[in-house]
Amino acid sequence: MFLSTDRRIKLNTALRDSGLFISCGKNPPNLMSTHWGALGNIWNRQIFILPVRNGKLSHEIIERDKSFAVSVPVTDMSREVMLCDHMSGYDVNKFEELHFHPKRAKKIPTYVLADCGLILECKVLFSAPADCGYLDETLKQEMYGKKDFHSIYFGEVIDCYEFN
Repeated sequence: MFLSTDRRIKLNTALRDSGLFISCGKNPPNLMSTHWGALGNIWNRQIFILPVRNGKLSHEIIERDKSFAVSVPVTDMSREVMLCDHMSGYDVNKFEELHFHPKRAKKIPTYVLADCGLILECKVLFSAPADCGYLDETLKQEMYGKKDFHSIYFGEVIDCYEFN
């Protein structure tokens, strides 16, 4: 499934400006926010590349379920993104805490944010811990001084739809 130009613009604008929401799991579902990621074409598939820190609940769930959803705000949700970023899924249900309206994803075992306008459902095709190979020394010093590395997930976009 390849996203239209309009949908790619919505995703990249939100990623650059306010951030995105990533959901995974279902009992209960977990939510995280991110400003990092990339949409591209690899293996003749549309792929969303998602970094997730190894100590996060989302990392644990994505490792187990091999899927995640990207909920793209089409209105300003920067406050909610920031609040989500400062909560731990180990401690609270972020959907409830942020008064979001979860809706069952169509093709993967999670919920998505009905509060966002654009949804990408992704199936993990490949993952790798960030410390498994070469990582530029400058990046290592700037981003990983505490050795809290990310795993990198390559998720094939298997469904994309909008809420009105």
